[in-house]
Amino acid sequence: MGIQRDDSQNVNKATNVFATEHKVSRSKRGEIIGSRGGFRGCTIWFTGLSGAGKTTIAFALEEYLVARGIPAYGLDGDNVRTGLNKNLGFAPEDREENIRRVAEVGKLFADSGVVALCSFVSPYNKDRELARQLHKSCGLPFFEIHVATSL
Repeated sequence: MGIQRDDSQNVNKATNVFATEHKVSRSKRGEIIGSRGGFRGCTIWFTGLSGAGKTTIAFALEEYLVARGIPAYGLDGDNVRTGLNKNLGFAPEDREENIRRVAEVGKLFADSGVVALCSFVSPYNKDRELARQLHKSCGLPFFEIHVATSL
């Protein structure tokens, strides 16, 4: 049937899914995306305590980059939890899945030539390392910034 149950994560997994190779290369996208030219896709991952200013910094950087012709998009934890991740709570396994999904979205943005600005508490090093490895395995830059502002 093409669906396999994975009780460890309480989800159904599709077994008949195959990645399709894009017809447009990163360098070709880079030629046409943004007025500055060249491929700039990457993920900048802002981590730190709730209320530390991660999203404020990320959204200010988004505004700065876009004003200079560099495509960027901010992904904020609360915003993502109102849509893509609205079925997740804050238990450790839900936090892990939240970060895994966002890392995959960030990777897609970065691959398209957009600077993905991800603002997530992401308290577990193993989850941030997973995000980093997802990018590294595709040759995409990943930068982690810990925002440690006094609360």
